[in-house]
Amino acid sequence: MQPQIESGAELLTRLNEKPSLHGLEDTLFSEGLQNTDIIEIGGERSSGKTFLLSQMLARCILPNNYAIKGCNASAILINTDHHFQTSKLVELMSSIINTANISFSEAIDTEFDKTTIIKDSLRNLHIIDCYNNEQFSLTLHTLDDIFLDNTKIALLAIDSITAYYWQDCEDNITTIDTYIKKLLKIIKLQTTRFNVATIYTKLCENIHNKRKCLTNNIDYKILLCKVCNSTNFICTLETIQIIRKIHYSILSNGIKWKIDEREG
Repeated sequence: MQPQIESGAELLTRLNEKPSLHGLEDTLFSEGLQNTDIIEIGGERSSGKTFLLSQMLARCILPNNYAIKGCNASAILINTDHHFQTSKLVELMSSIINTANISFSEAIDTEFDKTTIIKDSLRNLHIIDCYNNEQFSLTLHTLDDIFLDNTKIALLAIDSITAYYWQDCEDNITTIDTYIKKLLKIIKLQTTRFNVATIYTKLCENIHNKRKCLTNNIDYKILLCKVCNSTNFICTLETIQIIRKIHYSILSNGIKWKIDEREG
């Protein structure tokens, strides 16, 4: 059998043909994400950062048939904080499928079908566990090898990007914003080449009455926080064009957005 020879142009075309991330989270990204967008999810502890990231990952890796409206894409999760739970991801995937089952005429009517869909979809998620700054840095610098191995990867997720901030800055103290900017420069160099979007979480302490402008490196800035003296939560979504506030609740089957009718 003759070996298959792929030209540089053919390789470039193949690498840039990524699954669309439209529908990843319609409430936040009504016009859909571009494949090289960078999204920051910040917030205090227990505000739902990892949960929201997991919800987006569920949408990303699920198929787009059966009215599930997934993206049918592969994703990489760099797990540094170790708050991410695969069992919780499976629950979120199951909830999305159940919702599709109710609304779709050709319903997924057996548990076996749902289990098969979830198992098949989980093959689209590749988790890289990092336990120190050296492992994290090495992973970021070798992303191109990972992207070359799987051209279906459309999303890079990091939970969280600031996990090793103090380790890295032990001898050279710098601000968290400068630290993140340095990491994003490394990440964007590779994600732009391979047409991959990036979503990362970061811990923000004492965020009330404190606001910083959106930097040029970030396309969407999502800030999650609990309303003072309340059980309610509020999300502030910021882009170059808009700043929008959306109330939400954290339920076992996902984050539920409470849209103000006056916005429509």
